[in-house]
Amino acid sequence: MVIKSGSLVPSPEALEISVGNTVDSISTGVSAAWEWYKRSQGIVSWNFSNDSYFQETVVLYRNGYYFGNAFWPVYVESGLTSWATKISPLIDRGIERNTAPIGIVDFGDGKKIIAFIFTLSPGQEWSMLEGGFSPMSPPANAVLYGTTLEKSGQFCIGYDRKQVADYDSQTGDSLKGMSQNPSNVSTLEVSISTFARYVQLFAKDTVLESACPENPTYIQEAAGVNAPGDLEEIIGNVVRIIRNF
Repeated sequence: MVIKSGSLVPSPEALEISVGNTVDSISTGVSAAWEWYKRSQGIVSWNFSNDSYFQETVVLYRNGYYFGNAFWPVYVESGLTSWATKISPLIDRGIERNTAPIGIVDFGDGKKIIAFIFTLSPGQEWSMLEGGFSPMSPPANAVLYGTTLEKSGQFCIGYDRKQVADYDSQTGDSLKGMSQNPSNVSTLEVSISTFARYVQLFAKDTVLESACPENPTYIQEAAGVNAPGDLEEIIGNVVRIIRNF
């Protein structure tokens, strides 16, 4: 799950170096590997590299689901991520502050999910943290899938309230999801490789390619960004998704 700036417990492990584990890449020239960042806290670093001559956009599948498909309504409402509105390279603010925007991933046949979208320019390297692992249960079965921009505009997006309940249950917090459910959201949709497996963690998440009837448009406030990956100074967070599925 996402933790705010200052929530990481300082330890000598912050400088720990370990052998990375490579990630399979399908339909993309972007490669990735993970390594332990703070082993005692279960935090790993996902290290991306665009080895192609073109800007590319990918999504990351690991441990049975797509990175960003858990608890996104809480992250959006808390200002810890943003809706992608155009395809542009991620901004590198340092590994403990980097996060990615979310958008719609289209698998075809009406199957769509919300997930983190990673866009890298040719030759770009970029890293992001994730927690919830352990030496006995590290990241597994990781695959990067290439995507293609389909459209951008306004969508009616709803979320399964179980996401918020599960988040609070796991963290002991009492946070909220997006204030309007469903909400009119300005974002983009990408189509994923046909080799990708469709997985949606929460069955009642919904995406419609039209405006919600009599529902105000969702507006990101001070923490909103002008371009994907360009989060405001106040965020300063580490993205940390607990894998409990």
